[in-house]
Amino acid sequence: MDLIPWNPLRELERVRTPLERFFADPFFGPALPFGGGMGAFPVEVVEQGDDIVVRCELAGIDPQDVDVRITDQGVTIRGERKAEEVDRQRGTYRSERFYGAFSRSVSFPVPVDSERAQATFRHGLLEVRAPKRNPDAGPDGRRLNITPLQ
Repeated sequence: MDLIPWNPLRELERVRTPLERFFADPFFGPALPFGGGMGAFPVEVVEQGDDIVVRCELAGIDPQDVDVRITDQGVTIRGERKAEEVDRQRGTYRSERFYGAFSRSVSFPVPVDSERAQATFRHGLLEVRAPKRNPDAGPDGRRLNITPLQ
């Protein structure tokens, strides 16, 4: 079994990431504008008609390893990329891919109806779609099941 080389920047990221998660949590305030951190993944938030849509690039991750939690104010996506063994026999000498747990929280620009939200996963792209909430409806939150698409 080969070991992945020690990276001093990874140690700095381990300290920074918990602080970013705290301030990015939709329950404590708006998400950091640029996100980032170890294990961060690209996120896109768009308004499409009556919906707010969040898209996340999670290539190579099994949808069963992803947990999506949504409230009327934002969504939190957590998961884990399982480590693969580095195989020098196959020609792998360096790996810069992130393995391990990841988490990202994103605030919505407007409140959404979390009860009618849906999450789908296709070709490594997670899409969370939530209709904008009626201003008279009360806040709510729930866990979303992810539907793999073929």
